[in-house]
Amino acid sequence: MMQVYDASKEAKAWLDFYLNPDIETLSEKYRKQIHLKCYGRSGKARRPKMRDCNQLIKTFGLLVQDPAPVSELMLYFMEEITRVATIKGRYSESYVRTLTGQFRKTLEYMNSSGLLEYSMPRIRKIIAMAERVNHYLGSEYEDALTEINESYDNEES
Repeated sequence: MMQVYDASKEAKAWLDFYLNPDIETLSEKYRKQIHLKCYGRSGKARRPKMRDCNQLIKTFGLLVQDPAPVSELMLYFMEEITRVATIKGRYSESYVRTLTGQFRKTLEYMNSSGLLEYSMPRIRKIIAMAERVNHYLGSEYEDALTEINESYDNEES
């Protein structure tokens, strides 16, 4: 057992968490890692690699297995990548489609977990932020976020 613990970073994280399950500390650790992907060590905004950030969220979800903190981390990621757009500037159409897909995936997860209504104020702030960066992302991002949001609003009615 100790060999696995010493040899595998993932096994070490999993065992450490289950011996001392502190979700708040773990959540903060993953938020910092996502922040680092979005801003680098220098603090300068950069386009994060979606695959890397999604892997962080997936790993966090496997450890925590509670949809509330996972949803929180997913929303944090959406806030960060939208905020980076306000600083960084233009993105390609394919990257904007990826951002839109990430937003849809986040809302689908939250909806299936029954957490969508609780998070609507933050979701609306992300949409408002997208409105302010239309000139960077193009109106497609804001339009898509608004459309996705409205589709979930209609489901709740």
